[in-house]
Amino acid sequence: MDRQALLEQLGVEEIQRLMAEVIKDMVKKEWLTPDELQEEYGISIHAQNRMRMERKIPYSKIGKHVRYKRSDIEKWLEDHKIEMIGR
Repeated sequence: MDRQALLEQLGVEEIQRLMAEVIKDMVKKEWLTPDELQEEYGISIHAQNRMRMERKIPYSKIGKHVRYKRSDIEKWLEDHKIEMIGR
């Protein structure tokens, strides 16, 4: 099936929905929930809790809501990078 036929079959609403999903994936949120941090960076909820209690990971807390600023997490990861020897 060629592209034109596919576009005609999908319809305008479906194409708009698919485009919205792609755009959402392209735009990264600045503030992440613990679940989002786990999904995107692979840091388990348990590890997050432990590191927060030990003040080892940057985070913000408003009431009971914990949030991680993406730029702070990326800087924190970079600061904890271990360089390889011999390269």
